Amino acid sequence: MITEAKSVAELRMLVGFLGEQQPAWWPSQFFSPSASAFLSPVFARSMPIAQYQGVTAAAARLHDEFIGIGGRTFHLFRLPEIYEQSAASVLADLFFVEQLRTCISTRDEAMARLGQLACAGTATEGPQIVGDLDDDLTHALKTMAGLYLDAFRKGIKTFPFLREAQ
Repeated sequence: MITEAKSVAELRMLVGFLGEQQPAWWPSQFFSPSASAFLSPVFARSMPIAQYQGVTAAAARLHDEFIGIGGRTFHLFRLPEIYEQSAASVLADLFFVEQLRTCISTRDEAMARLGQLACAGTATEGPQIVGDLDDDLTHALKTMAGLYLDAFRKGIKTFPFLREAQ
């Protein structure tokens, strides 16, 4: 579960950072220099967590608009509670958080890291089903990473999602 939780947190940071770049997918700017200047005095020790929570909420809102909200569908930014809690808990690991910050220092760094986490995928504009949510998210997360990577390269918005297993 720790490996999946770290993967969820890392993908959220990478996709969140890239989703704020031009052309932006959502209107937040949690990773901009001005946001850092604003957040650092208030969240001196927990700025990366504040950025993570802020961009997750912004991205979730947009994904929900395209996919919908319900007990039967999930996406990277809205997962079952056990995954949400696990992903948030790994941010207590300062070494892990510092590694994440390095990966999102530039667009090229973020794209390169996303490529390392991804399996090849062809993104389409709009919602895109990845499969069923089951006990092992590893393959689904790699597939989502590949779709996001392809979408960022193409300049389109894709919204990969999972269905609740029947």
